[in-house]
Amino acid sequence: MKKIIFILPLVSLVVVGCQFSNKQVSTNTNSTSTTNGVSVTSTKKFSDSADYKNAYLISGDSLDSAATEALTGFDFNKQTMADNSIQINLKAKESGYQDQRYTLQPGQQLYFVDRNLGDDRGKEGNQADDYGIIVDSRGYVINNQK
Repeated sequence: MKKIIFILPLVSLVVVGCQFSNKQVSTNTNSTSTTNGVSVTSTKKFSDSADYKNAYLISGDSLDSAATEALTGFDFNKQTMADNSIQINLKAKESGYQDQRYTLQPGQQLYFVDRNLGDDRGKEGNQADDYGIIVDSRGYVINNQK
């Protein structure tokens, strides 16, 4: 009888602990996605980020004039792959830029950030202000190439 009385509080403690940790997981509102075979969890909505106001959608069906201007300095190539992913390559036209490659899974979008639109014409003032951000279908940042 003494053994049962000793074990019962321990079992109760374990059960309560398991329920508490399950509640933490179930209330998690983060977005979890897989990018290039790696699971990535983001807690940041892209629309809430400082980059949002300087971002241009480049994974859509066509580029608008602002997105085209933001991509000055790069050759843009978009290709749908056999697995329905989309590969976007940005080939640097100038020596100060870096080539960039993005693979988007269905539902993901790619935004190109250029914090100083217009500095690409003539002399680039800041080559580090030109980078892509992948966003999932719920609007969470998946990958920030910055």
